Amino acid sequence: MILHPRLTISRWSMAVAAILLAFPTAASAQTRRCLPSGACVDRGVRGSAWLEAAPFQQSSSEAKAVTVALWPEYDRAEVLVIYRVLLPDSAGLPGKVRLLIPADAPELTAAAYRDSTGKLVNAVNERIDGEQADVVEIQAAGSEVQLEFYLPLQIDGDQRQFDFTWPGGLSTDSFQFEVQQPVGARGMEMSPAPTSQTTDNAGLTYHRLDLGPLTDAARPEVRFSYRKATAGLSVDTTGAAGPLATPAPARGASVDVQAALPWAVLVGGLALIGGGVIYYLRTRVDERPSRPRHRPVTRPEDGPNEIDASPVFCHNCGTQASASDRFCRRCGTALRT
Repeated sequence: MILHPRLTISRWSMAVAAILLAFPTAASAQTRRCLPSGACVDRGVRGSAWLEAAPFQQSSSEAKAVTVALWPEYDRAEVLVIYRVLLPDSAGLPGKVRLLIPADAPELTAAAYRDSTGKLVNAVNERIDGEQADVVEIQAAGSEVQLEFYLPLQIDGDQRQFDFTWPGGLSTDSFQFEVQQPVGARGMEMSPAPTSQTTDNAGLTYHRLDLGPLTDAARPEVRFSYRKATAGLSVDTTGAAGPLATPAPARGASVDVQAALPWAVLVGGLALIGGGVIYYLRTRVDERPSRPRHRPVTRPEDGPNEIDASPVFCHNCGTQASASDRFCRRCGTALRT
């Protein structure tokens, strides 16, 4: 059975539409990554459909507890900064949380919230440039929000130093600085002095400074320094899992399969549409009625109707006649052919 070209195009279009309709499902695929604490995070694609459709409340400027973790030389020769924000029970969820980060901070490596099952899920976020601090607005559907980025570490020989100022903009009932001591560090000093110290299962030491409640105008500072003879990273020695998001490599770039998948589907759909259009146009050209062709003139030597040019004579009187004569011009006798 031969299908009409237009019917074929329609079926192709339906197939392409089905692929594109499946696009959100492919884009919302998740992968899991575990944190040093043992908790795992489902890394979804930024901007999933259900998050965009959720009726978010106004931005929150209050928190129940805030922890700013500073991990120097953990998986980069920089300081990994982690905000852990616990929203108050009165916060309307889903809602938007506004956090301030230093204006010189590079691109965020993670922005997530903890859902009702306890899993950390990447959150839709927007960064707004400011003069002294940038605003990061996170769409959170859970009461715990986590934010990650990197800041440069001052390195001079074997001496390391780092200063951090909380940008404020968020009042909280409890505020805490947490400084992770790198593997191989000696002479760790912290100012103000830490109020507590703990060690995790991987052998990493954490120095904590509890500052109690803070207003949104408070700008507490912390400074630490230490000596380290090698350039090794803590994660290489302890083998602990990485932070919430896998940081980009210092050199080169790796292909993110999940980020590339939507583009691959889109390019494939466009290729199908383009192929269908080309097939349709070529089929229309083949269906055009052909012009009648002129029959070639048969030359005398090519066909069987050759004219014998040899001389003809009358058998009665012997008079020569032309090849086209049927009767003798002299005696009128019918010529033999």
